[in-house]
Amino acid sequence: MRKRKKAECGEPPMCNLIAMVDIMFLLLLFFMLGADMGRRELAELVLPKADQVKPDDKKENTTDVYTTINVHHKYPEGGFRCAVNEEGGVCRESDHWLYAIRGREYTAADIKPRLDEEAAEAMETEIDPAAGQLLSRRKVLIRADLAAPFGDVNKLIELCGSAKLYKIEVAAAQPPPEEMGK
Repeated sequence: MRKRKKAECGEPPMCNLIAMVDIMFLLLLFFMLGADMGRRELAELVLPKADQVKPDDKKENTTDVYTTINVHHKYPEGGFRCAVNEEGGVCRESDHWLYAIRGREYTAADIKPRLDEEAAEAMETEIDPAAGQLLSRRKVLIRADLAAPFGDVNKLIELCGSAKLYKIEVAAAQPPPEEMGK
């Protein structure tokens, strides 16, 4: 009987890692470009609790254009200090509160031109018969911190109205189910 010889090849078998590295770089690029690198529209705020919640029986309208305005206290970064806020108190200084739209912060003095721009981006083409003027279709959601002065929120609602933004909602935290029955 004749013994068979094993076939020998010139080099030992190896995994080709170049293709795997290429795929990993493509995946990394895909996730980096797909990730939201901007600041979030919904900042972390302590919202006031609602007394009651009405079920939203409207169908979700995907053609609606929204702007979210966050009313929050200035952050201590950048050297800003507020003794009342740092000690957990309620700060009533109007110039300590900022309005944020799409990650950009505005003071009470410079929010009006931004609201005018937001309204102009979604202006109706026909005059509203009830108002007798052109109005914006843009909806505004105001998310104010629990400690925000109500006067500042009220002034913001007035500024929205003067910018022809009439579809305004004010956000509140939904109470726990055990509190809703009371």
